[in-house]
Amino acid sequence: MSQLKAIVFDMDGLMVDSEPLSQQAWDEYLRPYGHQLTEEIVSSIIGLRADVSTPTIKDLFNLSEDVATIISKRAAIYSQIRANGVPVMPGLHELHAEITRRHIPWAVATSSPHSHAEEILHQLGLQDQCRAIAAGNEVSHGKPHPEIYQLAAARLGIPPQHCLALEDSGPGSLAAVRAGMTVIAIPNVQTKTADFSHVHYQYNSLHDVLANLDMFFGRNGTQINADER
Repeated sequence: MSQLKAIVFDMDGLMVDSEPLSQQAWDEYLRPYGHQLTEEIVSSIIGLRADVSTPTIKDLFNLSEDVATIISKRAAIYSQIRANGVPVMPGLHELHAEITRRHIPWAVATSSPHSHAEEILHQLGLQDQCRAIAAGNEVSHGKPHPEIYQLAAARLGIPPQHCLALEDSGPGSLAAVRAGMTVIAIPNVQTKTADFSHVHYQYNSLHDVLANLDMFFGRNGTQINADER
């Protein structure tokens, strides 16, 4: 494992428990059509950009509106839901307090739009600590393509091989691996059945990341060798 110098966070489902809110937005959009998402559908679209997930939903339910209209209407619903606050994932603030103390730079790599990432960071009070954002609307290819993680590393000014990526989804973790990062998967309720065989480590929560920071970033800057997983 190369010397790690930065952390790249996924956002939805990793920093904040927003996946249930995202599903709620879809269900509210679909209600007039008499539909709602199943667990299987939710699992199949988690981690994907709206321009990839929305055609899937449109085809599954034979929706009459075009993809752009669906994205716009559903995004407006989701924005209203998020305005009431987004639950924080366990261990997030404790982890950020420690990486701030250690002066470890960090970025966000999210499939959501840049404006969504900024909104969530402000809600969390982390907007000033975040060094960079790489968002889904800023890349040509969404996860599992590595472009979004490559962009995050470029904006950090740190090569991908020196970055630790934290992800909750299969497509997201695969994107980070393909970018050359060391990857920790932290599945949530919606992603616990995903295939994470490609990742380097798998933990139960961000508390576990905090407990193992010495393994990745060392004590006093000297990294400790450890077996994977």
